[in-house]
Amino acid sequence: MDEIKFLEKIRRMYPKFSKSHKIIAENILENWENVAFISPSELGKKLGVSETTVIRFARNLGYNNYSELKEHIQELIKIKLTPAKKMKTTMNKIENYNNPLDELIRELNILEDGINRVSFKEIKEAIKKINSAKRVFIIGFGVSASLCKFLEFRFTRMKIDTHILIQGGKTFFDNLSLIEKDDIVIAIGFFRCDPEIIKAAKYIKELKATIISITSSQVSELARLSDIIIVANRGPKDEVKSLVVPMAILNFMTIMLAQNNNTEALEELDKVYNGYYEKERRW
Repeated sequence: MDEIKFLEKIRRMYPKFSKSHKIIAENILENWENVAFISPSELGKKLGVSETTVIRFARNLGYNNYSELKEHIQELIKIKLTPAKKMKTTMNKIENYNNPLDELIRELNILEDGINRVSFKEIKEAIKKINSAKRVFIIGFGVSASLCKFLEFRFTRMKIDTHILIQGGKTFFDNLSLIEKDDIVIAIGFFRCDPEIIKAAKYIKELKATIISITSSQVSELARLSDIIIVANRGPKDEVKSLVVPMAILNFMTIMLAQNNNTEALEELDKVYNGYYEKERRW
């Protein structure tokens, strides 16, 4: 039973409800998602009815108990909050900002004094390159590997042919040989960037493939080998570094990519999810 059928059932049964059950029904029709997060006693207290009345209402709807009603509503929320819908909600929220990236970072409370503002121009240029690329290779070691995996997860959902290289040694250089001129390489490296990443960047430069670097400075060794430089300051060199700013920037990049029609891929993913859940319910 989907959201529409669930609410239609309550509307259809409404005339036969008792006065107290009508109060509960009206609340669910207006704010059905809220029921997924509160107990029967909390709902009863909020509406001025007893806990027993709330439990009887759930049984009246055909559930064995209130917990079963809650679980059903939680499933409806999972289906409703699909990847495409969540992405569209985020895009709608920031699309009217003069500088969307600054606004996103400000919302996250991470735009502090001393942290360079990221150039929106470089972000847009990087998105354009990624959209036209044959494949995207993402390179990063150590703590940067988590950023690589985040991008791989987001890009793959948008049907971007993505490959991550997050371990050094022979395997790393074997995988480098797969890169071709029409590919895009996103290299992530900050203060004291791993020497293997620098060697890889030099090799990629000789191939004339585009390198987009996520790095700590416009003049870092990695930046000097890159075609597009996105500065993501992780904080003072003498303190424990944070990934908050780089993660916000990468998150913003995925939103920008989704604005370039990649929500179609997410909508296809929604269909797969819905088909799976339908089968699960039939079983």
